[in-house]
Amino acid sequence: MNLNNWVLPWRRKRMKTEETVAVGEQATIGDETKVFARIKDQSTVPSLALVVTAGPDCGREFLLTPMNVKIGRQAQSHIQLKDPKVSREHAVLQYHGRKRAFLLKDLESTNGTFYNNQRITSTFISPGAEIRLGESVLKVMALGEKNSTQPAGERSAE
Repeated sequence: MNLNNWVLPWRRKRMKTEETVAVGEQATIGDETKVFARIKDQSTVPSLALVVTAGPDCGREFLLTPMNVKIGRQAQSHIQLKDPKVSREHAVLQYHGRKRAFLLKDLESTNGTFYNNQRITSTFISPGAEIRLGESVLKVMALGEKNSTQPAGERSAE
């Protein structure tokens, strides 16, 4: 097999692809490293927050980023509450990328998880709703839309 016939066409092809590098990309010929510019996904920006309105942690705020968020008393929880009636692993907020929504799931806690005063095993959360774990109440807030969601939730509760 003639090695030059195989190497030369491959090298010519590689040189052409390095010349036609798209905008936002950079290539160095010496070490063959390519750097691609990334477009940041807007879905990673937090759109919801949880505010503790009652219980030992009253006043604390938690931003919800697109990931699974554990709620409980133990130190490994993403949202750690000091309420003695909250289980060590009480609930989890599972992020669903396609729906861009959080699913609240009870992790078989002793005192249960309540969403808008109804005991649940799992449900999708929405802004203006309240989550009760033990004696703690967490209000779901939409970021950037403070004035539009709060009055609607307060009016519907009356």
